Amino acid sequence: MAPRTSQYPLDRNTPPVDGIRAPLTAASYGSPELHDAEVQTMFRDEWLFVGPASTYQEPGSYSPVEIAGLDLLITCDSDGKLHAFHNVCAHRGCQLADTAATAKRIVCPYHAWIYTLEGDLASARNFGGHGSSAIPTADPKITGLTPVSIDTWHDLLFINTQQDPSPLSEHLRPMDERIGWLNLSEMAYHSSLEYEFTANWKYIVENFLESYHVPFLHHNLDGYSPATGRYQFHLAQQISGIGTQPYGSVDIDGVRLPTLKSNISREYSADFAEYYVILPNLLLGVMPDHLFAWSLDPVNSSKTIEKLFFFFPGRESLNGDYDAQIKTTLEQWKVVNDEDWSIVQRMHKGSQAESFDRAILSPVMETNIIRLQQYIAEKMDSSTHAR
Repeated sequence: MAPRTSQYPLDRNTPPVDGIRAPLTAASYGSPELHDAEVQTMFRDEWLFVGPASTYQEPGSYSPVEIAGLDLLITCDSDGKLHAFHNVCAHRGCQLADTAATAKRIVCPYHAWIYTLEGDLASARNFGGHGSSAIPTADPKITGLTPVSIDTWHDLLFINTQQDPSPLSEHLRPMDERIGWLNLSEMAYHSSLEYEFTANWKYIVENFLESYHVPFLHHNLDGYSPATGRYQFHLAQQISGIGTQPYGSVDIDGVRLPTLKSNISREYSADFAEYYVILPNLLLGVMPDHLFAWSLDPVNSSKTIEKLFFFFPGRESLNGDYDAQIKTTLEQWKVVNDEDWSIVQRMHKGSQAESFDRAILSPVMETNIIRLQQYIAEKMDSSTHAR
């Protein structure tokens, strides 16, 4: 994780850099038709980040989840095992749950069909007449809930609507190779924020992938995570990011939060941070003393819900001794995200003007965005030809 040489600041005497015409046109950020095709291609049948697994692990509970146009139900059986299903009754297609609950059974609100937390049909009351509880067919694939693949990486929960998807571990192998030596399993979930953007999801990802804007928009952030120490990296088609060194952790009266531990027997410098985009919808930040995982839900071409989940290392960091440091850390991120929330929406609005065709990207400062747009364009093109 050694930092690369930063390209900041550009020498004023450097010859002009040829800009690159962006692979994606502005229309691809505002068209409802293109958005629908994009969600089908980029999000469906992919591993989607949902949230902290620990928030779903109460035995005997279920929680509805909506993401990328999917209405899902995550359950935790009496043994603590997680399951995921489409949130729809096999009888007539009624939505089963609209709020989380603690219950041993899932009861359809329409005709009271009852399902176990493992997704099996337990009872179809009155299906064979009043007083009957006959089950209409012995085939559980017809009468049971339709399953969705589910898996975890540390405390992060993912779902995939494919019946037999490639393993999540394979999808995240580049992350394990990059930061597997850090003990991320000790991270404990603390709290969350939620933003609703009047903007296309790609603008949020692109904003996350470049530091060009940091000294101009994020004056506070530039003070403790300076743009001059930032570098870009690319781990796989679906994983890119930016890093920074040094990274200044919150210090209150000489007291800092506990830092991440290493899984290997060597010392490491705890003054770096790296931020990863893991397509299609996870934005992950690993700092010396905390971690964040943000999920994106592309509601439509001009609306995206972003949920921000924050974690801190070791249960000892949440015992009350570091409340001031945690509070300040979260306040700092609130400032940064409020600034991004405003500018990303202005990006979306401005780029939809008739006079704007596509961006002019810097091959130095916006390399990650060029790669991202090329990847999306190629995947969408392949999908169109496949159809």
